[in-house]
Amino acid sequence: MDWFAPKYRRDPNQMVHSAYVGVADGGRTVSTVTAVNRDADKLESSATYGRGLARGQGGNVGTFILGGMVTTLDEVEYIVEGIREKRFVRQKSQGEIVAMCGDLAERRNTLIKHYRKNPSEAPRPKPKIPFYLPVGYHMMETPEPGFRIAVRQ
Repeated sequence: MDWFAPKYRRDPNQMVHSAYVGVADGGRTVSTVTAVNRDADKLESSATYGRGLARGQGGNVGTFILGGMVTTLDEVEYIVEGIREKRFVRQKSQGEIVAMCGDLAERRNTLIKHYRKNPSEAPRPKPKIPFYLPVGYHMMETPEPGFRIAVRQ
């Protein structure tokens, strides 16, 4: 008997490089998330297409979210959901970005409080991988605080 099971499960803590929410070819809406491929050392994009826009309908052409590999998949999906619901009202100042960051920080703080009350539900931290240098190299301090370089002995 053959049966199919997904090779990977959804990882909410997967680091995301960037995301795009907007209009694609043919007037359809699209949500694209770019992250590191799990099998290879390359970036991979996954796109979700929505229904098309009505003729003559305008609006937001697109929104780019640049995570820079410090934003998790869960956070990007939350921001994309907020954009779709138009939770963040566009203003003529930089206040929209501040409101979005404040909302995200508040959500993160409530999750931390929840995990402190229920530690069994908290995600397990990944073990730190030791950093090995090639033979004959060692790390040396520089005049800049917190910045070290590898030097051959």
